[in-house]
Amino acid sequence: MSGLRMPLFSKVIAAALFTFSTSAQAQDQEQPQTLFTNVHVFDGVNEQRIENASVLVEGNLIKAVSTDAIDAPNATVIDGGGRTLMPGLIDGHAHVMINNDFGPVEHNMTPYDIAYNSVIVMDRFLQDGFTSVRDMGGPAFGLARAIDNGTVIGPRLYPSGAFISQTSGHGDFRDRADPGYSPNDAGDLSNFERMGIGTVADGIPEVLKAVRLNLRNGASQIKIMGGGGGSSRFDPIDTTQYSEDEICAAVEATADWGTYIAAHTFNDRSVNRLLDCGVKTFEHGFFISEATMKRIAEAGAFVVPQMWGISPDLAKNPLMPPDKIPEVSALGKEYADFGRNLLKNGVKVVFASDYVGKFEDAERARRYEIWWRTQTFDSNFEVLKQMTSIAGEMLALSGPRNPYKEGKLGVIEEGAYADIILVDGNPLEDITVIGGNTAWFDADPEWTPIDTIDVIMKDGIIYKDTLD
Repeated sequence: MSGLRMPLFSKVIAAALFTFSTSAQAQDQEQPQTLFTNVHVFDGVNEQRIENASVLVEGNLIKAVSTDAIDAPNATVIDGGGRTLMPGLIDGHAHVMINNDFGPVEHNMTPYDIAYNSVIVMDRFLQDGFTSVRDMGGPAFGLARAIDNGTVIGPRLYPSGAFISQTSGHGDFRDRADPGYSPNDAGDLSNFERMGIGTVADGIPEVLKAVRLNLRNGASQIKIMGGGGGSSRFDPIDTTQYSEDEICAAVEATADWGTYIAAHTFNDRSVNRLLDCGVKTFEHGFFISEATMKRIAEAGAFVVPQMWGISPDLAKNPLMPPDKIPEVSALGKEYADFGRNLLKNGVKVVFASDYVGKFEDAERARRYEIWWRTQTFDSNFEVLKQMTSIAGEMLALSGPRNPYKEGKLGVIEEGAYADIILVDGNPLEDITVIGGNTAWFDADPEWTPIDTIDVIMKDGIIYKDTLD
């Protein structure tokens, strides 16, 4: 990458920070209003847009959505010019603190390097129209606090803290020689553990302690590793991880705090064990049967897959160990109808970029994922719901641990949070207007803004406006 591109609209951001800093005083006064006029509204739920509508924002919430004129004489008016107004996008699975390749993170980075990078990661997420992100493994607690208090510009962040893995599991990132040959070796922590990216915990007491430590630190949900993976060196993708007793203990401890467990998993055996214990979201899950999909649907649970995992372009991923490429490619072909089968069996599906690695790789993957999903789910509408209303429903599973309880996320309706993007075009017909890209590793590695996203509002504050 030729260099790091810092925020491109400093005047808008400065105004946003000023608005944020004065919002507490404004709560006791009349709330500022923004009125969007002449827009076609995709509300996150219905396939047909609300044509020629107006949307009134008051403070940080949506006050009205109407096809009639809205009387708001003191509002700042934004004429949408026939653009599409829609909810801010939601990424259900990202690793914003694993912002380089695994090798440099493990061997050549400190928490400070990761933290500096994360500011750029968050800025670009927001500039791409993402107003909420669920982080699924990493020390993101301080970043979430910095965003909420206005120190850092970025989406709402739902942190999980360190992902929790058994020894030999998908979150055990020690090098081959690190653990030695005895479990009694006292010096066998990886840097992933030292920096709070992952935790290796075996047995009920260790698992409970790991769960409770993340909750203490501010986790909105807990992430465990329920099976093998493609990007890890020593756990085959077909393996099932954690015993039923360990999983059920983690679920109980998490439920005691009113929230839920998300699990990395791929196969039937793993998913059914996780379901038996009450796990609520299944990350990836590509290689499950339709019978298991039906169980997930009946439980009201969610599947959160990054669909590039069954793309033929996956073999170009620099994070993929070479010896795993043939197996992963073969499985991708075998399970090419995974997305269609999820919909056929009534499973609630959430968008996931699985953001991880270098900026250029992770950002290109995110934009490619938006387009690729339209090919695997055969519908722009389904993909847009996965990025908005369905994802918002999943985020609400955090219950009392949800850091954002004042309104709904992922929808345009009265009382919802004013997380809004204004798009030049109709994403129901052309997914590229929200950044979808047919190219992945062949795309330009240098990040640039999405020109068709003209306005970005989060929590009632405008962070981008290129209409003038």
